[in-house]
Amino acid sequence: MNHTDLEDQVHDSLHRTAAPLERTPFTVGDVRTRARRIQRRRAAVAGAAVAVAVALVVPVGLGLVGPAQRSEVPPATQTPSPAPAVTGTVRIDTRSAEVVDSVGVPLVDVDSPSLITPERTIELPKAYDTITPYRDGWIAVANDEGSFTLEILDADLEPTDPTRPTGGVVVSPDGSRVAWSEYDDVRWRVQVADVVGGEVSTHLEFPPSPQAHRVVPIGFVSEVDVVATQEHGDGNTSTFIADDGAPIALPGPIRAQSASPVAGTVAAFTSSDVGGSCSAIVDGTAPSGVVAWETCDYALDHFSPDGEHVVGTVAADGEYGSPTLAVLDATTGEVVVDFELVIPRRQVGGVNETNILWEDDGHLVARVWPGGEGSAIVRLGLDGTVQRLGTDSAGASGLAMAEVR
Repeated sequence: MNHTDLEDQVHDSLHRTAAPLERTPFTVGDVRTRARRIQRRRAAVAGAAVAVAVALVVPVGLGLVGPAQRSEVPPATQTPSPAPAVTGTVRIDTRSAEVVDSVGVPLVDVDSPSLITPERTIELPKAYDTITPYRDGWIAVANDEGSFTLEILDADLEPTDPTRPTGGVVVSPDGSRVAWSEYDDVRWRVQVADVVGGEVSTHLEFPPSPQAHRVVPIGFVSEVDVVATQEHGDGNTSTFIADDGAPIALPGPIRAQSASPVAGTVAAFTSSDVGGSCSAIVDGTAPSGVVAWETCDYALDHFSPDGEHVVGTVAADGEYGSPTLAVLDATTGEVVVDFELVIPRRQVGGVNETNILWEDDGHLVARVWPGGEGSAIVRLGLDGTVQRLGTDSAGASGLAMAEVR
């Protein structure tokens, strides 16, 4: 695998605004029952999952694989092993962490630009925010100063279809389906198709609206169902699921951040004001949108592939993000492991929630700013292990990470 020097500066921040939401929680048993029901449905496609799990969703900067982010998917009926208990806070010290030559996810060099996978490097015609295999080629999202455009590319990375405005691309949990949003000068739609090609179907069709009322697909909440958000132009955002083919908003102006197809749940902001924000795990399979549990200590995002865990960060001033990163039990909200970045005195640093993605069920890959010049890519284990991608592999300033959200 060849590596190139990667030197980019990421100055992306997400402004999430939502109004308060109050609901009667449903029980942990309800979540587990739903998870088992969805897992039984997944068993029918378990054989296909192994074959297609190599499909990539590559966010800009650090591009990571999409739904499972691993080369091998366990059978759908396999019960994940519980993560070992970690006592106390785990310190992320990039100076003393074990150095590794690579991580098990693709990366994107936004300067070259190129897609660097564990197997090969693919030169790209431009830097894409997202690129994933589709038909005999690719589907990609180009970003022109905040204007997102969908591109369908052939195997040679040449455009095959007219471009159109989009809010992003997501891939199904088994890697077999892809969903994206597009605007046709009248309304927004969420489209779904098999990765291998075939008919494109409309999953969500929104009423006529300005293009600025952007629709963003967040992820699949089952093998076939997609959750999406729509911006209203007044600073508020709603989250939508499909109800008999029509988009229906979950109660309250919540903003979804991540979806789990295993549990059928959504991690979402439920309130935000000058005093802080609150997040919740919400049922994403029914219009009631019942809240499983809520926290005002963490901003929730990034479900693990098996749906067992969710990432929590804390609010922080500046562009570098949170000085800590917690992994929580997705059904109870209990902290499984708490990481804290070591930042020298009188320096600033952190990890932005847009720079965190899962490598597999037990490991995260994140770009961190440890203070001083540049950044680093770290691999964090639920068992408390901390590793750093070597500078020869990562480039002098590290690899950028960001997601279209």
